[in-house]
Formats: sequence, C-alpha cells, structure tokens
Amino acid sequence: MARRQGATALRVSTRAFHVHKRGGTESEYEDAFYPDKVTDKLGVFRCAVADGASESAFANLWAQLLVRGFGTRNLRITELQQYWQNTVGGKKLPWFLEKKARRGAFAAFVGLSIRGDGVATARARQAATATVASVSAADWMPSTGNGAATAAPATGWRTQDGCKKGEIAGTWRAFAVGDSCLFQVRNNELITVGPVCESSQFDNSPFLLGSKSRETIKRNASHVSVHAGTWSRGDLFYLATDAMAQWLLLRQEADMPPWDMLRDLGADDTRPFDDLVDEMRSEHDLHNDDTTLLRVEVS
Repeated sequence: MARRQGATALRVSTRAFHVHKRGGTESEYEDAFYPDKVTDKLGVFRCAVADGASESAFANLWAQLLVRGFGTRNLRITELQQYWQNTVGGKKLPWFLEKKARRGAFAAFVGLSIRGDGVATARARQAATATVASVSAADWMPSTGNGAATAAPATGWRTQDGCKKGEIAGTWRAFAVGDSCLFQVRNNELITVGPVCESSQFDNSPFLLGSKSRETIKRNASHVSVHAGTWSRGDLFYLATDAMAQWLLLRQEADMPPWDMLRDLGADDTRPFDDLVDEMRSEHDLHNDDTTLLRVEVS
C-alpha cells in the first residue's frame, strides 16, 4: 500500500499575455485572466481564463467575475451571477443595451486547480482519476436537488500516455465550458489538451456560461467538462482563449510545436507578445479576436 506523506508545497510562477482585437481598443478587451504575474510557494494554486462573448452585454465584467471567483474560490457561480445582475441592474442604460442586458452576458471558461499532494505515485494516480462529481463539486459547480454536482465526463480531452515521464509531485483538476483550452507540457512535449483537442473543432457557436441562466449548467451538463491529471516539477500549463488555443493546436498538428517559444515568452531578449500576435494575424495564422495566454510553471 502506498504510504501517505505530508502535504508538499509547490512553487508556482505565472505570466499572463494578452492583446485586444485588431481594430479595437484595450477598453474593449473582453477576455479575462487570473492571476497576472505570481511567483510563490503554495499548497494549492488556482487560475483561470475566460472569453467574454462580444455580442452580449457587459461580457468583460462577467469574464472578470468568473476568473476571480474561481481563482480566489470566494464565490460560487450562482453568487457571481447575482453580483453581475446587481451591478448591471443598477446602471441606467440606453434601450438597445438594456435589451441585451436582459439576456445576460456569456463567456467561455477554463479554470485550473493544482495541488502539491506529497503522495506516492500510486496514490497520486488514484487521486487524478477522482470521480467527476468530486472534481466539479470542488470547483463551484451548482448541484442537483439531491446535492450531487452536475457535470459531464471529460470526453473532449486528450492525453499522450507515451509522454508521461517524470516523478509525480501532485495532482491537478480542470473545469471548462466552451472553447477556452488548457495545455500541459513536459520537456517540450504536449501531454494533455482539452476541452478542444483538434484545431478543426473550433466553430462560432460554442456553449457558454451565462450570467442570468441559473439552470443552464444543470440542463446542459454535457457541455461542462472536468478533467484531472498529475504533474511533475518543471511542467508548464498554458490556459488560452479560443484564437490562441486554435493556433497552438494548428502548430502542434503541423509538427511545429510552439512550446520552446512560449516557455521563453516575456524574457528581455524575446519579441513582445503583441508583436508576435500582430504578425500572426497579418499572415492569417491567427484569428482576429481578443487573444489571451496564461503560462503557469510548477516546480
């Protein structure tokens, strides 16, 4: 039997990069991320990105609420919805915006929770295959009438078993709705990706989290994806909104993985992220949309 050891801390280093849509302004940026730049030693670390739907009202506010609510674990989704409604409801709006506000705001979302478990390999693998109910309940999912969390099996995720080398240092869990994605990279090899795992799977109508649809998740549990895995020291996680996520998958599929470049992104001797995004848009490699990437290194 694997012997349980004391909980171990993980050292986390994060860096967020973002660029607003070409032709727009920073004030019109409707993605969100949490946190921005952190270097710390923690027992549990949580982070998220969200992509506010531009056709909905006050989408940036909703995206910000989602990532901060998940990252700080202070509020459940139903409480975030109530906060959005109280904030927007107190504004005097023109008729056309009032009509959109009545429908609410929508956003794609992916959140990641990383834990330094300090357990032997067998125990860590067992923890990483926890039931969907326990994963989702931990990440502020609403529950059904009998108290059980509602979510779907992680059918959209892909793990490369052949790449999973390295001593396990802990476990991670992810919660996703829509087409914002998580990538786990070890030794410049993509280990896990989801909830979209092929570039051709992106479209213009992903399922989104709504700010006024209290029953949406319960009625559409198949659109809510949760997944769990293990991590080793030195692993990198990337959380990306749809435009960047699709570009990352295109590069991976073309056998031109971008992980070396992304690992060094932000260093003094590398090109600024906005310059890279501008070039990729000009070459039609990257869809013109708000573009967000959150890099997380664990050690």
